[in-house]
Parts: sequence; structure tokens; C-alpha cells
Amino acid sequence: MKGLLFVLFFLDCFVPRNDGVHDGLDCFVPRNDGVVDGLDCFVPRNDGVVDFDSLRLQYFSQITGGDADLKDPIVIKRQQATDEAVADFYTKMNRASKREYLWNDVACQDGHISPFRPLSVTTPLSRLSSLAVVYATKGSVYYHDPQVKKDVLEGLGWMYSHKWSPKYPAYGNWWDWVVGMPLSVENILVAMYDDFTPEDRAKYIQTLDYYTPDVNYEGASTGANKVWQCFSMALRGVLAHDESKIRMGVEGLKTELKTVNRHDGFYEDGSFVQHQWHPYTGGYGASFLNEMARMMILFGKYGEPVSMLSKWIETAYFPLIFNGAMMDMVRGREIARETVSDHATGHSILLNAYNILKNADEGTRNRLLPRIKYEFTNDTARDFLSQSCPTWQLTEMREFLHGDRVEAQPPAPYHKQFSAMDRIVHRGNGFALGLAMSSNRIENYETLDRENMKSWHTGDGVTYLYTADQKLFSDQFWSTVDYYRLPGITVDAEQQHEAKSLVFGKGLLYPDGYKSPSKWVGGASLEGKYGIAGMWFRDEKSSLQACKSWFVVDNEILALGTGISSSDDRTIETIIDNRKINGMATITLDGSPILESNGETNVKTALWAHFDAGLGDTKADVGYYFPETADIHLKRETRSGSWSEFNFYGSPIVHTRNYFNLWISHGKNPSAATYAYILLPCKSAAETKTYAASPNMKILLNAPDVQVVKAERERITAWNFWEASVEAVYGLSADAPCSVIIKELDNELLLGVSDPTQENDTLTITLYQPVSEAVTENTTAEVHLSDASITLKINVKGALGATKVIKLRKR
Repeated sequence: MKGLLFVLFFLDCFVPRNDGVHDGLDCFVPRNDGVVDGLDCFVPRNDGVVDFDSLRLQYFSQITGGDADLKDPIVIKRQQATDEAVADFYTKMNRASKREYLWNDVACQDGHISPFRPLSVTTPLSRLSSLAVVYATKGSVYYHDPQVKKDVLEGLGWMYSHKWSPKYPAYGNWWDWVVGMPLSVENILVAMYDDFTPEDRAKYIQTLDYYTPDVNYEGASTGANKVWQCFSMALRGVLAHDESKIRMGVEGLKTELKTVNRHDGFYEDGSFVQHQWHPYTGGYGASFLNEMARMMILFGKYGEPVSMLSKWIETAYFPLIFNGAMMDMVRGREIARETVSDHATGHSILLNAYNILKNADEGTRNRLLPRIKYEFTNDTARDFLSQSCPTWQLTEMREFLHGDRVEAQPPAPYHKQFSAMDRIVHRGNGFALGLAMSSNRIENYETLDRENMKSWHTGDGVTYLYTADQKLFSDQFWSTVDYYRLPGITVDAEQQHEAKSLVFGKGLLYPDGYKSPSKWVGGASLEGKYGIAGMWFRDEKSSLQACKSWFVVDNEILALGTGISSSDDRTIETIIDNRKINGMATITLDGSPILESNGETNVKTALWAHFDAGLGDTKADVGYYFPETADIHLKRETRSGSWSEFNFYGSPIVHTRNYFNLWISHGKNPSAATYAYILLPCKSAAETKTYAASPNMKILLNAPDVQVVKAERERITAWNFWEASVEAVYGLSADAPCSVIIKELDNELLLGVSDPTQENDTLTITLYQPVSEAVTENTTAEVHLSDASITLKINVKGALGATKVIKLRKR
């Protein structure tokens, strides 16, 4: 409903500082110069007074569906589902006169499900919140039900007397007391505001102040956690008619509206890290964007922060979305939650981006809104309107998606390095590749509160290959996949991990998991189209190590491994692919169909293989080319599993799915073993055969100290120096480990260099080719020219693995 979007366009609220420089925070930081009061920029005022009731009613409309069409089939179905979910726990509510609890199932018992969550407080407050919202929602069977009203009022009163008030100190996980419980109670007060006496509202707000007096909880106030607290505080100010609380909530955002160079937050390259060591753009990052959007919808335009958020939408979020789905490699523990799919997360991010961009300048809107519409309309796995769109916004989003005001526009192919969080994305014609790595800076997985219990290898070089098969990584992938055979990893195939949940220790804000001792993780790219990446992999539980590289150009992905060694007397494998079968799949090896039913085969002389997904679309298919002899295994299998196997809170229902596995065996105790293969997404079997007869990518060297590859058509050569090399290797030497990529043009060379270790101040490379000039532009470098070579001493200090680009004029 458009009328519910109370967004104010205060064009004059963005005021320069005294030095004339915009810092992006002026529009909501209080001014003492009498020019602009920061609050005026985002809070509607009535004759100089904040209109608290107007703000509250706006939020009320959002949580209850507003003026939704109650005859709309989507609204009817959605409300029925909500009512059924509420009935599931409401029928079990304890209404005894001398009750000792409101609910007594395991979800409300401290220590039963979680060792540190105060569930006897969190869960009842959350359920009372759900009851309050359906009580206030037109179309619900509970709408204005006097019994529900009585149960909510008395239930919250009971919680105040026995569990949640200034008499009861907080215990267990801080998040529940600082974020979860406050948001539940505030929703109750908004939904049933007039049903509470002023005295009751005051005591509940006083309790909120007791547990969360500000928005700076003991160092945990970063990223999504901070924005959650800020929104909660601002909403509390609305309920309390307290302008200072709204101010505190909005001003608190300034700590997050900046880039960082360590730990939590957004980095210059678009990386988003939460819990200090984990890529979380699609987890806590999604929540961050959601709360920022809610702040903007409720409190109006922020000025320059809109520009900053628009930048992050474009550089941090959009590259990780494919056909409406947010890539699993940045969703952390959320991959272990059945109800939070990659497409659901993608939809949430796209919607919140849409709501934020409505406040952006016209040029930004014209550039980014077509991408949002494309992702929504190109998603065949999940319908946005019926499954993701908030009820209060259905009319508006129908108009956006089905109207002609904005034309859907797919993105051009791109290659994006997120060096600060050890992630790479390459989007080609009809596919996207997500590469998940880890290092001594970024942990390879997070287990917390008994979630994500089989994620041991999810950061070990997993290659997420997204195609037109949009249900590949959803529809029970994580409940049924073989976690020892994730695509892209080199793995100790016989190793058995123990399901272990990290716990909080004394003085430890976030549980600390496994960080590899390896610092060489990263890569280099050019023109936002091509790239080389690498990871010096060291296994968590064994002696296994390997130097793994990926060279990506257009629709070709070359994977190289070298220095593969292990001494544990167990079989080592490199997993080429592991695809969930969602259609009538056909598997071909060197032109002959194989594995028409479940089974396994292996060959040592194969040249190519092909997986036809059976969906009637070549863009769902994948070809495989094997440049060298290897012990190749192919397997078709049926697998079963449940969410409860790797998430304590998950459903025990067993699901079954079919898979195609393809891997290279290195045998037991390999020493300096290698591998090479090329992934060819969106190619038919005939196209794969043609490519294998005349491959574009060439392996020049696959040695333990350096790997060199070339794409002939694009005239690109790339090096991963695992060690320094004073001697030239295919025309290039380097004084330290580094990643280099060079593209040859008619009269010049484009050179990209990065320090994957992120520890050097400078990198010195010598290119043995006649060059007349080096144009460094935004890169600082010392240049030494000779008749037959050029030496560049490049400043990489503080670059965090970003590529430094230099243009060289040929002589």
C-alpha cells in the first residue's frame, strides 16, 4: 500500500560540515549551531512536535498487513498458514490461576535445547508477540478475539512478575535480552497499544530500559546486531513518546555506516564479515539491510547514508545473487535452517534494497531497480509475491513487477573478488560461480548453538556452480548432500568428523572455530571480467595439504591442484562436482551414455564428460574436460538425510534426493600429486566434445611453487606464485608469493597483481618483455625500465588482497 510508505524527502537536511566536506552522517547527527536539528531529517513533526502516534500507526500497519485486500488469495492463504502456526502453540498455553509457566514444551526450557539460550523467557515472549499480532490483524481467526486479548495481557503480566523485569538479572546469551526479547515486547505494545494501561506500558518500557539502556552492548554492537539494537531503541522511543530514544537509535547507526579493515562490517571491496571471522552477507548482512530498510521506511530519508547503502547494495549484495537466490557461501549457519532458503534470503535482500533505493537519486534508481526486477521475475524456484512479499506491500510490488515503469535488466558478466572474506564470484552467460575459501583470517565454517554441524568443508575451496537448475542448492540439498564430497574440495575421503558445536567461553564474545594456518588465499582479476584465485589448503583434522587454483574466463573454469600430500594412510580425493539431480538426467563419458541407474564407475583415460540435467534447457547442463590422465570416478546415487542431523533444532523428517558425483582419486599417502580439470557450464554434450578437441585454456605449468595458465582466445596469462621466484617463469619473476594476471592487447598490456597473503608492504615483479611506459593511475609503484624488461615495485600495504592494475605500453 503506497499510503503506508511514509517516506520524507528532506532535500535540505544534508548539510556540509564546517570544513565543507560531507561525511554522510550530518543529516542525523545533532547540530548545535542552530542550523539543522538532526532529528528533523527523518521524523515527521506536527507543529514542532514529533508525531509519535503517526509513527506507531505506520509500524502497526506493517506488522498487521495494513489495508490488505482480504479477498486476495495470497492474503487468505498466508493468514491461514499464520493462524495454523499460532494455533499449534496457543492450544498448549497454560491458563491455570496459579501457573508456574505459560508453556512448558522443550522450546521453553532453559538448557534443554540450547546450553546457553534463556528460552524460558525468549520463547514465551516471542509467542505472545505472535498472538498480539494476529489479534490485531484483520482476516485472522483471532482478530479482536477477547480471549486472545486476555491471554496476551495476562501472559505478559505473568512474565513481568516471574521472568522478565528489573527484579530478574539477564543470564545466558546476550542476544536474547538485547535484541530478541525487546523486539518481541515492542511488537506486542504496538499491536495492542490501546489495550494496555499507560501504567503497564510504562513498566514494560522501563524493563526494556533495564536490560538495554543503550545501543552499545559490550562490544557486540556491530553489523546486524548493532542495527537491530538501533531499530529497537528507536521503536521504543515511539512507544514511550521519548524523542531522545529515537535519536539514540538513529545516531547509533553511524558506527556501521562506514567501511572497516578488520573484523565486523563492510569492507571496501564489498565483503561483509560478522562474528569477526565469517562471511555473512547473506545472513547477518541480510538482517542488517532489513533493519536499515525498516528504519528508512519508518523514519524517512537519511541523506548521504542512502548513497552509502546504495553502494553496498550494488557492490556487496548484488554480485552474490543469481536468479533471485543468495549464494549459500555467504549465509553461514543459515544453510542449516530448512525454512530459510537461498531464494528466500535473496528475496528479502532484493525487497529491502528496493525500499532503500526509493530514497536514492534518480540515476541510482534507474541503474539498480531494473536488476531487482530481473532477479525477481527470473526466479522460477520461488514466487516472490505469494511466498516472500510482506502483506502490506503486495499492491505496490505487484505494480512494480507487472507494470512497465521499470524494465527488467540482467547484469552483464562480471568477475568479483571479495578478498577480505575469502570469496570469489564469477557470473558468465547463463551461470554463476561462487568460490568459498578460508585462511588464517577467515574461518572455514561456523557452528554455534548446535547449528551447521556438518559444515566442516564448506570453506575448503567449494565451487558453487549455479545454472538454470534453480533448485540445485535448495530443495533439500543441505539435508541430503554428502558433506565429504562438496564440489571443488580436496578431501581426506575416509576421515570422520565429529559433530561439535562451539560454545561461548568466559570473556569470549563469539565462539572461535578453526582458522587455517595458511595466509596464501586470494587472487587477481582484470576488467571485472577475468580472474585467477588460489588457496593454500591445510586440512583441519589431518596432514593433508594442497595448493589449489582456479582460472576463470567467460564460460570456462580451469581448476588446478599441486603439491597434494598426505601421510595418514587414507584415500585423498578432489571433488570435481556433486550435483543434485532434479530432472531426467543423462550422464555421458567420451560420447557414451553411462550410469543410467545408480552405480559407480572409474576410468583413467577419459577426455571429457557431460551432465545433462534433464530439464530441457542446456543452461542447466555442465560439461567437463580433463586435460591430463587421472583416476576419474563417476557415481550416481540416492541419498537420504534430515535437517536434524546437522541442526539440533531441525526437523527429523527424512528426505531423499538423487545425485551425480564426479571426482579424482589421488590414492593413499599422495606426495606432490596434481590435478587439472575444466568446468564448462551451459554447454551441451556436442559443445563439450568440440571444446575437448580444441581447448581454449592451456596449462603452461602446474608445479608446487608456481602455476601458470593461459586463455588463448582472450590472450590472457595468469600466474599463482606460491613462493618467490627470482628466476623467470614464463617471462615473469616475483620477489614474494603473489597472484598475477596479464591481458595482451594490440599496443599494450594490462597487468593485475595482488598479495594473497595480505602481509607484504610491497611486491616486486619483473616482466621480461620490452615495454616503453607504465601507467600506474591509482596504483603506487616504482618503475624500472630496461631494453628487454620492466621491473615494478608495487605498494600493496593495506590493500587487503585487492588487485593493483598497471597499464604497460608495448615498445
